[in-house]
Amino acid sequence: MGDNYEGWCTIESDPGVFTELIQQIGVKNIQVEELYTLDPSEYNRLGEIYGLIFLFKWMQDKEEKVVSENDNLFFAYQVINNACATQAILSILMNNETIELGEELGNFKSFTKEFPPLMKGEAIGNSDLIRETHNSFSVPDSFIISKKKGKKEEPFHFISYIPFEGKVYELDGLQKGPISLDDCTPENWLEKVTPFIQKRMDKYSQGEIRFNLMAVIKNRSTTLQEKIEKLEKEKVELTSKQSETSTSDEEKSKIKLKLDSIDNEIDTANNEILMEQEKFRNYKEENIRRKHNFLPFILNLIQSLAEKDKLLPLVQKAKDQSQLKQQQSK
Repeated sequence: MGDNYEGWCTIESDPGVFTELIQQIGVKNIQVEELYTLDPSEYNRLGEIYGLIFLFKWMQDKEEKVVSENDNLFFAYQVINNACATQAILSILMNNETIELGEELGNFKSFTKEFPPLMKGEAIGNSDLIRETHNSFSVPDSFIISKKKGKKEEPFHFISYIPFEGKVYELDGLQKGPISLDDCTPENWLEKVTPFIQKRMDKYSQGEIRFNLMAVIKNRSTTLQEKIEKLEKEKVELTSKQSETSTSDEEKSKIKLKLDSIDNEIDTANNEILMEQEKFRNYKEENIRRKHNFLPFILNLIQSLAEKDKLLPLVQKAKDQSQLKQQQSK
């Protein structure tokens, strides 16, 4: 079905790309982080997690999965091949009432609320906002090398995992509907979903199939700032109690230790905010480089070197260095 929707480019699977894509759609206070383990400590480090995205090299799966109908759940069929990453992100954003979608995406959600999955998928394909934002992260055409005849490009696929109305769901646009995996609460849904993701990882590891896992989370700088405000409030209360005449010397000593601990936590949180800000600056720079077409500059440079008779000597120098390395490695 994807071939019926032209004009959707392939984009890189990268947390920086997905984070800025979400921002440009108009969604606030959200970022995407790569997960390297399924350890609870890794979940805790990231703070509030709204959903998980699993990327893997797609292979035909003959396993029949039981579909769970839920009219309140946003589920769309995948009708655009190149949009599966963006659709996986939307599956998480659209199914969490605490996320600020922004005016345009909020209107899109309301407009498509009663649509069946096929029409929801078609609506995504016809959305100028979603398509133009998605395509703004495409690789410049000049760098897309034509595939050799007979060689198929490896198809990659994205699926989402979310908590919704007391259940953990797997949302896969290639399935007939949402898959209910287990009962859950907002507090334990990650614990409940982990075995299902681990099973997939084990399966693909045995077949040497590439995969990775990303989390859609609350903006970490916002989370850290909220933590600092909470600590500052606790600090004021403890300082007030410390100054009371009725407080014993022993209690004052304990309060001092607690205040020192709070100061250390605040310093750590402030340092983490600085690291997050630096990371976002790097994301922005990397995305600018991704979008820029460097080919005209490269061609002009080669032409200039050729005109000055410097190109061939540089080529010969590169060949000599390559041969020298090969000899040294023997």
